[in-house]
Amino acid sequence: MIWLVILIPVLLIGGIAVYFEKKTGMTPPEGSTDKQIDKMAEVKAQTRKDMGGGNNGF
Repeated sequence: MIWLVILIPVLLIGGIAVYFEKKTGMTPPEGSTDKQIDKMAEVKAQTRKDMGGGNNGF
């Protein structure tokens, strides 16, 4: 029964947080997703280059 005392406030606060998050409708700034995609492509290319080239101790 004590778990109800702990669980109900957690669910209530979580529900309120989700409600306000959806209500505000925050979106990322314009162009930030394009920058992130470009950066991820650079990171993947560098990782492939690092894994395939040279003696990496294996």
